[in-house]
Amino acid sequence: MKKIILILLFIFSFLNADITQYFPKLDGRVIDQANLLSPDVKKDIDSILKEQEDKTSNQIVVVVLNSLNGYTIEEYSYQLGRFWGIGQKDKNNGVLLVISMEEKKIRIEVGYGLEGALTDKISHEIINYTIKPNFKANQYELGILKAVNEIKAAIKGEYVAKAKSDDFNGAINAFIPLGFFALMFLSMLVNSASRRLRSQFLYKVTKSSMASSFFAFFSYIMSQTFTTYNFLVATIIFILVYIFNYKTSKNIDFDKPIATNYTNSSRSSSGFGGFGSSGGNFGSSSGGFSGGGGSFGGGGASGGW
Repeated sequence: MKKIILILLFIFSFLNADITQYFPKLDGRVIDQANLLSPDVKKDIDSILKEQEDKTSNQIVVVVLNSLNGYTIEEYSYQLGRFWGIGQKDKNNGVLLVISMEEKKIRIEVGYGLEGALTDKISHEIINYTIKPNFKANQYELGILKAVNEIKAAIKGEYVAKAKSDDFNGAINAFIPLGFFALMFLSMLVNSASRRLRSQFLYKVTKSSMASSFFAFFSYIMSQTFTTYNFLVATIIFILVYIFNYKTSKNIDFDKPIATNYTNSSRSSSGFGGFGSSGGNFGSSSGGFSGGGGSFGGGGASGGW
């Protein structure tokens, strides 16, 4: 599932190749564009993160944004971490805690080297059981402070998992997009069989199901909140696309051979360039902080409040 999401993010990154213009300057371990933190709390968090880096070389950066400027928080955080080069180059031990006030989105982006300790599950728990409740109560500083300490504990192997009643719902939510994807794949197989069976009904049903399953899968994945509401939205999209495709599908001539040659487009891609690690070229002229050249592979979790 993670690989599928990353492929989609890469596609969006290619189409929106100017994302770096929306990146703030890396001038410290706490970047607060929204002025969410008081000077004293910001100083305390910076001290905690500096002590963590001095002892372990792990780089943790807190980023509070005004807006994501139309990007998903997954895409923004992933590209930001690589662009800044958070974490050491030989260890990839960087972590970003990204918060966007306009969209009310939260993301913990984890470097390759720390994915084994700060797992997706732990990141999910920190967001949903620590940050989210405090943010809903307008206790933003407390939520961020607690999250930073829990991130530290997780890296150190001292994090205590929180037993919550929605763990079962989390498992169901992980199954839902897989269900849509499986239906899409099954529809492709049956659609191919419908040609051999010469069944117009089966052909139109599976053709409609392929399109509707794709759009439902895509809409649910891109919601990133995985709630009952978003499942209902995805289901409605599935039904509407299915009905539209079924009603507009024309009967196929089974006696006509299936084309096997496809024209090869002359368009070529120059790659996703411009999003590699900067190796920490954005250090502060005053504080001297910069990334160490670390890299990210999409590990972490997202949420909202």
